[in-house]
Amino acid sequence: MKKRIVTIALSMLLVFLTACSAEDQGILIDIALSWAKEHAVEIAAYGVFGTTGDQEVDAVLGARGVIDNINAADQLMEEGREQGDLTKMEEAVEKRPGDYTYRTSYATALLQQGNTADAEAQFDAADEALGNYSKDHLQTYATQGIDELGALRPGFEKNGFASTQQCQTYYGRMAYFYEIRAATGDSYFKQQLEHYLAMKKACQ
Repeated sequence: MKKRIVTIALSMLLVFLTACSAEDQGILIDIALSWAKEHAVEIAAYGVFGTTGDQEVDAVLGARGVIDNINAADQLMEEGREQGDLTKMEEAVEKRPGDYTYRTSYATALLQQGNTADAEAQFDAADEALGNYSKDHLQTYATQGIDELGALRPGFEKNGFASTQQCQTYYGRMAYFYEIRAATGDSYFKQQLEHYLAMKKACQ
């Protein structure tokens, strides 16, 4: 029972450490260090063979790998968003292909660069990925799309669109996201939906 408690505690540490207070972090770190000392031989074996022979130890070490992958992907996506680096954004998507937030950001950046076909493919993939989440994420998805696409509007208004397809994809996606938001019954979102549908129709 004690071993199982330590295993669960360590798994929780990997997920929630950054959200804890300094005092709680200290307690969890002590648990993790004690666990690591207790399983030093198994940890070494895991590094060589990919398994320790102990399912509970493997589960904890596997969780560490998952968390490391998430952190690496988050860093890549954050840097990609800040720098407009499509390569980093693509790497983040490859690490976490089921993350709709990544695909939305990547699609937006592709659209901005004029790569409309790939942008549409990424938006479609984001729509599909969203199906693996609870319905609570739907409005969050729409809000992200509106915010990130909305940030492109001044540039498009100033410089115009590179093609009719880029124009239609931009306004079509804005309309789509506002349609989701309009489902809340807010009249403002309904007005925005109608506005963006009209703008898409006017694309030349």
